[in-house]
Parts: sequence; structure tokens; C-alpha cells
Amino acid sequence: MSECFLRGQTVLVTGGAGFIGAHLAEELVEENDVRVLDDLSTGSRGRVPDGATLIVGDIRDQEIVDR
Repeated sequence: MSECFLRGQTVLVTGGAGFIGAHLAEELVEENDVRVLDDLSTGSRGRVPDGATLIVGDIRDQEIVDR
């Protein structure tokens, strides 16, 4: 595994249930509190790594982003 550039942070990965976002979330989840925001229109729940919190919603919904 490559060295993680963030440690101990809360990280929001938008589109994290898609191919690229899921790989990014996977790299970050060991050292950080990872929250994945995805509307699942093309991504899938199964791609979200264990330890990450999935928030189903749209990036354009300010209330969801604030949460």
C-alpha cells in the first residue's frame, strides 16, 4: 500500500461508490474518517470500502453536504 497523505482527518469523497472514487476512499479509510457521498446513479454500494460511511444523496443538495 502506498503512503497515505492524510491522517486523522474527516474526508468527504464525492462519487465514492464509483470506480475511481471507491479506490480513493479505500486508500484513505485506514487513516481517516471517510464519508462517501454518492447518488448511486452509476456507482454501487458494494464498491464503498468497509469502514467508510455511505451517504446516499446528490452533491447539489446543500443540506446533505452540510451533514
